[in-house]
Amino acid sequence: MSGIIVYRSSYGSTKQYADWIHEETGFPMFDSRDKAIPWDADTVVIGCPVLANKPFLVSWMQKNWDKMSGKRIVLFTTSGADPASEPVKDWIDKALPESMKGKVKVFPLAGRFNFAELNGMHKLMMRIGAVVLRSEEIKNQIKHPVDGVARKSLAELLAFVKS
Repeated sequence: MSGIIVYRSSYGSTKQYADWIHEETGFPMFDSRDKAIPWDADTVVIGCPVLANKPFLVSWMQKNWDKMSGKRIVLFTTSGADPASEPVKDWIDKALPESMKGKVKVFPLAGRFNFAELNGMHKLMMRIGAVVLRSEEIKNQIKHPVDGVARKSLAELLAFVKS
């Protein structure tokens, strides 16, 4: 079985998971911005954060969808929100185009979130989201850092990829 890992990381969570997947599978890793991604693999593991309630690489996936035709596609996402929560699953489902649904195996994973480490735009988005959505959860996240990144969270994904 051959595979590649393509990822985009904003604050390190996604890259950490990609590193662990690489260690377990031996699949080479590529940043999604790399121009020379070899598409001759059987399995493509894609990793990205969820930003603004949408997996960051959905547009990239659409752009490169023809290169992934006939391959096993795995998408893992990272978020400061609980990956088992309905909102996270709903965000991912709504973001994937109909042409990809059923063809992409999705694994939402816990990420890392520290408001103090966000860039200015992401801080502004969080503040606006807290006000517009009247969300106590978002207000709480702003006050309390979250770090759910754990190697053991990859067990199901790795079992799927190795099967």
